[in-house]
Amino acid sequence: MVSDASPPQSSKVSPKTARAGLKGILKGFVRHPVIVSRVVASRVKSDPLRVAHAAAGTLPPKLRPVVGSVAWPAARRLRWVARKLGMRVLRGPWDEARVHFDAGRMTDAAAVLEPHVKYPFIRRRYEYYAGELAAIQPEPIPPKPKVIMGEPVPGRVLHCVTNALPYTQAGYTVRTHRIVTAQKAAGLDPHVVTSWGWPMLQGHTDVEPYEEIDQIPYHRLLPSGHDEVPFETRGRMVRGAGEVTELVRRLRPQVLHAATDHRNGSVALAVRERTGTPVVYEVRGFLEETWVSRNPELRSGSERHKLQRDREAHLMRSADAVVTLAETMAVEIIERGVPRERIHLAPNAVDDSLLTAEYDGAAFRAAYGIEPGEVVVGSVSSIVAYEGFATLLNAAALLRDAGTPVRVLLVGDGAERPALLERLDELGLSDAILPGRVGPEEALQAQAAIDIFICPRDDLRVCRLVTPLKPVEAMALGKPVVLSDLPALSELVGSGGAGLLVPPEDPEALAKAIAGLREDPARRAAMGEAGRAEVAAKRTWSRVAETYRDLYRSLDT
Repeated sequence: MVSDASPPQSSKVSPKTARAGLKGILKGFVRHPVIVSRVVASRVKSDPLRVAHAAAGTLPPKLRPVVGSVAWPAARRLRWVARKLGMRVLRGPWDEARVHFDAGRMTDAAAVLEPHVKYPFIRRRYEYYAGELAAIQPEPIPPKPKVIMGEPVPGRVLHCVTNALPYTQAGYTVRTHRIVTAQKAAGLDPHVVTSWGWPMLQGHTDVEPYEEIDQIPYHRLLPSGHDEVPFETRGRMVRGAGEVTELVRRLRPQVLHAATDHRNGSVALAVRERTGTPVVYEVRGFLEETWVSRNPELRSGSERHKLQRDREAHLMRSADAVVTLAETMAVEIIERGVPRERIHLAPNAVDDSLLTAEYDGAAFRAAYGIEPGEVVVGSVSSIVAYEGFATLLNAAALLRDAGTPVRVLLVGDGAERPALLERLDELGLSDAILPGRVGPEEALQAQAAIDIFICPRDDLRVCRLVTPLKPVEAMALGKPVVLSDLPALSELVGSGGAGLLVPPEDPEALAKAIAGLREDPARRAAMGEAGRAEVAAKRTWSRVAETYRDLYRSLDT
């Protein structure tokens, strides 16, 4: 039932028009939905749901329930019918625009829809395309006056991130939390703020604007009940810049630390202009290259690819300092115009405790029917195309055919998982295990259950540049790793025999490497210990926290 109170937008519809529209809705719905569209089109050029809302506020109280029981469903039906009718006429431009947008031709996508913006659903999509384009243009956030600030709180850092625990469990969010907990242990005072609207716009309507996780303050910028919610990136960035500015004014951090991508970086630079707070930009990946990797032939060199790359380069050059994960990534950042002395390395790392932790891999194996003597190869990872797990499945089939079978275990979820399940059927690998997404503790149990950790990434630009976290965890747990011979991955294993490198996208070479380790438990153990030593020397969060602390101090001088 619709409440007595009508929403704010209903005030734009006069009572007389609303009652006429409601009458038309009721009459037309009884006869035929098409009549409804004609009635409403003649009465009010508006969404029929607004008509129903407005009518609820103008009817006598005893009659208002009719809006909930009859007119409201009718209005919903009308909106659906009107959209269907419009889509029949405008399907061509709609589909053409979508093809342009998916290929990165953003200006073309908006231009195709612009002549048809008189239709509300077309206008909304047009505004979405235009807003996404504006977000990667120069100056996406308009300037605002300076804010009067108090003295910064020494050691206080505000991390600007896209999403975070506990609502998103991914390498990005885990890295954020590991960083801030290590910083707190090192004597800093870290806070985290997520992008505007997250996670409410992803369906978590009961989320609170503030929460402490492991004693770390997490701030969320949530729309209030009367807010107009921007549905495109630039609008959310503008709102975010305003609200992060207010948060900075209250918290008075010493540093604003933004993690990729450009949305967080642009907000951070806008806040710096308003508050004078120094900005560190942390490049965790090159998101334009990740986007291109999903369809390289179509997307490489497109308008979106070039504009986003240019925007990211501008943010790197404009920040007071840049942090990144690996030397291969630093080289790319230098090519984008940032001096090497302004780039600091904070690699993917693990908690110091992981080096001595013991997880019950045997229980995990038993739960999935893996016999004690079977050699398990696999990974714990997001299941996306560029991870190259199809190469692993093909290698496992070759090993089976050669009489040296292994059990494949791939833990995680993602867009490529259905295709991998189909590939399993084609290859007849009925004993392979793909359990889907699991929690953090079970993920570490799965790591412990694996005998040989495989990271078979494809030879794509994004894979050459960006280092993943999961192989580091496997090394910390003493697991031998087999990796594609790509710069970002070879940097992980160093020169101490911590892993094997094989040509990417080469099932025969991968099968040969696995077979050699399968038959040599002593070598597996030696590689595992070398990997653990490599992580202990370079890749613990306590060491990384020292890097951040020294960097923040240098910006204060």
